[in-house]
Amino acid sequence: MNDKAKIEKYRGLSITALVTGLLTAVAIPQIFHWSINIPVYNLEELLIKLTTVFILAISLPLAAVITGSIDLKRIKTGRLSNKGKGFDITGIVLGAIFIIPGLLLFYEEIIFNTAAINEFIFHLEKIAMILD
Repeated sequence: MNDKAKIEKYRGLSITALVTGLLTAVAIPQIFHWSINIPVYNLEELLIKLTTVFILAISLPLAAVITGSIDLKRIKTGRLSNKGKGFDITGIVLGAIFIIPGLLLFYEEIIFNTAAINEFIFHLEKIAMILD
């Protein structure tokens, strides 16, 4: 047997779960502040805002939950050692906590920016009249 202790590195999935969970915890309050203070006047601004909110407020927490769950399942089945289990649990918890606020922010952007959506529909109707 080897006398040296085997140094095991943290796995990519456990680090990803932790980092995306922490980024979510930092991003959601910032997005909420940005969402309230920056008005939307046209459809292009709304699409930029919706894309940003979707990526930062919905995709990040989902990534934390998914990557943490995959790595945790591998640990529980015995395929991997317990190294990184705390990272996985932290990522899952942070992701799960911030998924609902992320979805609410996305929904809020759609509901409170109906003026930009109505403007887009108005322009589509004008184009349809011209084409007829």
